[in-house]
Amino acid sequence: MTPRRATPGPDGPPPRPWRARLDDPDEPLFTIAVAAELLGVGTQPLRRLGDALAHEGRRPSGNQRRYSRNDLELLARALRLQGDGHATASITRIIELEDQVRADAQPAR
Repeated sequence: MTPRRATPGPDGPPPRPWRARLDDPDEPLFTIAVAAELLGVGTQPLRRLGDALAHEGRRPSGNQRRYSRNDLELLARALRLQGDGHATASITRIIELEDQVRADAQPAR
């Protein structure tokens, strides 16, 4: 099998190497079906939760939502809060406040 060379696409630079894409926690690699399976929920609840979090899964090809590892972490946090009985509207605010506290606790560089 001969390796294919990355050629510049009509819209920009050549695609990144696949290993770099796999290692990037922000790379949208997972379809909603895979994300739902990994998180142990159905696709509809995942869509609704993503919409409530104002998370629009990126759609790099085929108009399918794609999720990164960081997206899965965020959704897992939201699902944990939902499991604790929090309303969807409060989940968004709780996550915002947790992120703010985490950012404030990091030392300035």
